[in-house]
Amino acid sequence: MFLTHARIALPDPASVVTPLCAHLVEHEAVVETGPGEARIALAGATATLRYDDAQLEVAVEAAELAALASLRFAVASHVVEFAPEGKRLRIHWEGDGAGPSLLPGFRLLTVAAIETVTPHMRRIHFAGEDLARYDSLEALHVRLFIPPAGLAEPAWPMLGEDGLPIAPPEDKRPAIRKYTIRSIDAAAGRLAIDFVLHDDAGPGAAFAARAQPGDQVGMAGPGGRGLQSAGRYVFLADATGLPAVGRMLAALPAQATGLAIVEVAGPEEEQALARPEGVTLRWLHRADGAPSGLAEAFDALDWPADGPDSYLWAAMEHADFLRIRAGARERLRRDRDRHLVVSYWRAGLAEEQHAADKKAAAAKAA
Repeated sequence: MFLTHARIALPDPASVVTPLCAHLVEHEAVVETGPGEARIALAGATATLRYDDAQLEVAVEAAELAALASLRFAVASHVVEFAPEGKRLRIHWEGDGAGPSLLPGFRLLTVAAIETVTPHMRRIHFAGEDLARYDSLEALHVRLFIPPAGLAEPAWPMLGEDGLPIAPPEDKRPAIRKYTIRSIDAAAGRLAIDFVLHDDAGPGAAFAARAQPGDQVGMAGPGGRGLQSAGRYVFLADATGLPAVGRMLAALPAQATGLAIVEVAGPEEEQALARPEGVTLRWLHRADGAPSGLAEAFDALDWPADGPDSYLWAAMEHADFLRIRAGARERLRRDRDRHLVVSYWRAGLAEEQHAADKKAAAAKAA
């Protein structure tokens, strides 16, 4: 086992550890707490946090260095995030994996081919090495590091001795956006990611619009919750969640039953999605400026108490997310892993602000 540890001077560590644990639970961590301590297990690594009134001690162990670095980063970044405003923390890790390094699981990808799936969906095929860790339906999402247009030598992300990212020069700093792996062949070193093209393009859509074979991006992860085994599957998504739905539908067992409801701009944005015969695919069309129909579609669904065990996976804009998540908590079985409802974007907000708002909400709830 690899082991790393740190001591952090911190006033009232309990006020930091509580939201930290709550946030990591949202990312599939298993957390056990007791007086003055917490134990966090996530993705093959375990962190033990012990604290008193003025100090937090953290020890992280794992069988692989990548898993060790990943949980070390998760703990350190959230300690800083939830620390009292204006408090400058000194975090110095000792032991295995100490010192500057690339982000855990970072991979360099090269554009190999470009495919137009629909007028507003572009599929980019990438080549990369050592992709096995990304070949999982339990964690579908990755972070892409998109260099500024025309930059020959971008500054790829590094972690410092504190386990936190080192800020690269602003003119070489890649933009970071979350995407879903649409398909992957780890043995061949290939994967594909679908990009929604927008008129008001952000970094991801702008990259997809200009990408040429040979262009490079960075990738780290994977993360997020994915497919669970169930007797019946229900998927709801807008265009941003469509790549994940497409990947999960193709991976369902042949005998699977269920329903997928996907909302796109119009008939021209519909795609041919591989799926079992027992899974019905229904398309909703939403013109520019029109309200979404996903929440109404969810409200119309039946969830018979004596029916098969159902798993709901839903991803869409924030307003629909709030309504559907509330309905899922009220109408579905209360087991946490039987439904996943997530907000992929929020109208009028950049992705960074949307992510910050979600983290703040998690801290407030904790």
